[in-house]
Order: sequence, then structure tokens, then C-alpha cells
Amino acid sequence: CSEGPRAPATRVDIGVYTGRGAWDASVTAVQAAAGQFGYSVEGFDEGELFDGGLDRYLVVVIPGGDPREFSNNFGTIGRSRIKRFVEYGGGLVCLGGGAAAVDSDSGMYPGVGIFPGDARWPVDRIAPYPEYTLTDISRVDPRHLVSRDARDRYWTLYRWGPEFVSIDPNAVDVLYVYELTTTPAVVAFNYGAGRVFLSGCQMEIEEGDLRDGTDFADELEDPDSEWDLLERAFNFCLEPWD
Repeated sequence: CSEGPRAPATRVDIGVYTGRGAWDASVTAVQAAAGQFGYSVEGFDEGELFDGGLDRYLVVVIPGGDPREFSNNFGTIGRSRIKRFVEYGGGLVCLGGGAAAVDSDSGMYPGVGIFPGDARWPVDRIAPYPEYTLTDISRVDPRHLVSRDARDRYWTLYRWGPEFVSIDPNAVDVLYVYELTTTPAVVAFNYGAGRVFLSGCQMEIEEGDLRDGTDFADELEDPDSEWDLLERAFNFCLEPWD
């Protein structure tokens, strides 16, 4: 029979994938946000992923990046490690292109197989690859743990992220939709004993504010911050459930 993950003596709240395929600005911003929220946070690369090192973390983050590179670099072993981590109770937060890397079958490259639908990218009506822009997302579920105390609308960065389609409403909660397309932009669900939060947007990037540790997209004028929503996502994935 298969064994569950081993329990390391020291656990880290959040582990951020920093290996090949990861977008450096996203990695930096996620680590800055997590630190400000009071979480312990460390990065990990392919070596730790392949060696079973995910068990050190309570939540794993796949940041923005190119979904095709994620798939190639994770390989069969890495994809299996991530899936098993969540099945046994780990939390998973994926942002932008990272969210497109965990669907069941993209038709172009093998996904991790956690999202029960199609994370289709890029959303050309918002910004074709490799462009980026600010876009508006609107709340459609005011009752979920992540969205219930959040704002009705956010302006947020879009860069290569997916829209989530072919969703089973009994398996996935749609929290926000893209205002421009009315398709799901932010979703959350349980997977095995773990919890998953996927965002097609780069809510970790603070346009015009250096607290995220990067000046990416500082030429854009974003009237709000999405860090409150990101903090709720981390809390959701860290909180035990029955």
C-alpha cells in the first residue's frame, strides 16, 4: 500500500517554486506578500521537487510563468509529486501561467491533473501572448471563505493566465469572473485531503508599489491591491477542514 508523506521536524508555511519556467517577478512578489502576511516562506527548485521535498511545506505556490515550460520541467515525476502532495492534505496556490499548468488535459502538454476541467490560455480578448495588461474581475460567490469578505471587483494584472472552462459546479467554486469575457478567472476547490486556489490573474504583482520587490508593470495605474485576496487564499489553503 502507498504511504503518506513523511512529517518533517520543521515545517514551512509556504514553499514557492523557483525553478525553470517560473517568472522571477512573480516569485519575488509572492515571497514579499507571504512575508508581509506573517508566513514563513522559502523557495524550492526541481531538485527538491523530484526528491520529495514538498513535505516540508504546508502550502505550495506555482507562480506565474509559461505553462509549457512548467509541464516540461516538472516531468512525470514532478507532476506526480505535486498531485500527491495535495491529495495528502497540502495546500496549492497557482497564479497566472502556473494555474494553467495544473489542469487535467490541455491538449498541448500534460498538466498536473488536479483541476477537473480545462485551464485555457491565453485569453486573447484580454491580452494575447506575450502581452500583459490590467483587467477587471467581478465577484460571483460572496459566500466562499476566500471571497466573502473581499471586494466585489478588482483591477488586476493579466499575463498569460487561463480562463477556467468545462467546470463541474459540484466540484469547483467559481469566485470571480473576468469582466470582459464573463468566464471564470478565480476558482477554489478541495482535492483529496487538500485545498486548491487557482487564479488566472497575477494578484501578487503590485503595479506602482515597490512593496512587492519588483517594478514590473509600474507604468500601469492600478487603483487597488489584490493582496487581501491573496492572503485569504493562503488562509483557505492552510485552514484544516472536515
